[in-house]
Amino acid sequence: MTPKGTRPSSNGGKPRLSPEARYCLELMEASAAELATGGPDADEADRWASGVQDFVAFPKTPVGAQPAHVLDHARELGGAAGAAMTAAVAAYGPSRHRAAARRQLEQMAASGDTPPWATAVGSAAPAEAFLWRDEWGEGCAVTIHYERSDGSRHGLVVEIGWFMGGAARALDLVSERDGFVSASSGRTGVEPVSLADARALCLRALDVLTALAAAEFDSAEALAVHDALDFEGMDLGFLTEQRLSLLPEGGSDAALFVSAPPDRSAVLDEFTQAARPPNEGDAEFLTMMAALSLFGLLCRDGDVLHWTPCRVDMFVEDFIPGRSPADGPECLECGEPHPDTFDPAFMSTVESAFGRWLRFAAEHSEPSKELLEENLQAAAEAFGCWRAAAREQRGDRRSVPDLWLPRAS
Repeated sequence: MTPKGTRPSSNGGKPRLSPEARYCLELMEASAAELATGGPDADEADRWASGVQDFVAFPKTPVGAQPAHVLDHARELGGAAGAAMTAAVAAYGPSRHRAAARRQLEQMAASGDTPPWATAVGSAAPAEAFLWRDEWGEGCAVTIHYERSDGSRHGLVVEIGWFMGGAARALDLVSERDGFVSASSGRTGVEPVSLADARALCLRALDVLTALAAAEFDSAEALAVHDALDFEGMDLGFLTEQRLSLLPEGGSDAALFVSAPPDRSAVLDEFTQAARPPNEGDAEFLTMMAALSLFGLLCRDGDVLHWTPCRVDMFVEDFIPGRSPADGPECLECGEPHPDTFDPAFMSTVESAFGRWLRFAAEHSEPSKELLEENLQAAAEAFGCWRAAAREQRGDRRSVPDLWLPRAS
């Protein structure tokens, strides 16, 4: 068998390139030439070398040009563009081809035809790491600083969300000067972490992202999952894998991730069985409770009793509206009805019951107790946005009053 994208040569030499593989080589060459013309700094070259791996065939993703063909083509091309292609494979290409690429890059550098930024691709020695958190401890980022062979520093930033189990949300590469600024933007707390713990935290967040991206969801949940996994910095995936591999193993991810979510079934049952106001519909209330339980499990700590303003905002504006038990009009695209996001009975019940839940959670959770007033304020603002969206949807400001009346039980 021959690698995908090649076919045996009639003269017994190396496999000939398929049209697809040749196209990948042409794109890679054009991209390398454009990079070289711009005279990039080391960070720009690193980002390019990571992103260009989309044109290279890997064992798990064999679509692209085989690494041996990339190196042959880079050697024939020569100059800064050829050195850039070689450096990309040497730093971030398939592991069994990196040594050969490094030898080729050294030979090209010895000829004096290789710019310094090309030989600096992949150069990184771990120095220190920090964990940044927002004022509620929800939005987080791990920043790992590395030192290049010339003494300059750069930072790898891995954003870690509090929703969807703590999946990674973004990757970024920053210089030492603006690394602290960008990483600390919108955050109020920072603490140093060991390099081993930084590796454990980042790998856990990336593993969660990978698992969710590969999971199968029903049609009702697929869109919500897709939106929650809106990921930035995909071009830095190969660089991130290489940088994290340089960190020591044996660290802990306990700073952000719990070993097991707490069992809150008893408190959920207690709240469900408590007396309720007559204006809350039964079906609507039970739907909200099921949504609450699921939402809690999707949070990084898995705790439905833990509420912060950002959790409140997401639950009210983005999570609960599409779970109404009432069907809306038939969908013109699929021919099936979807939940009526702006059903007045559901909206009224959720506003009433969720406020009671926030107070109940505060009685059973110290962190929620400390943030109760902020959470209630966030809920009031979020329900106001829900009303505004309902009015806009129906095209009549009078059709959705500030106080909704539930459907007759």
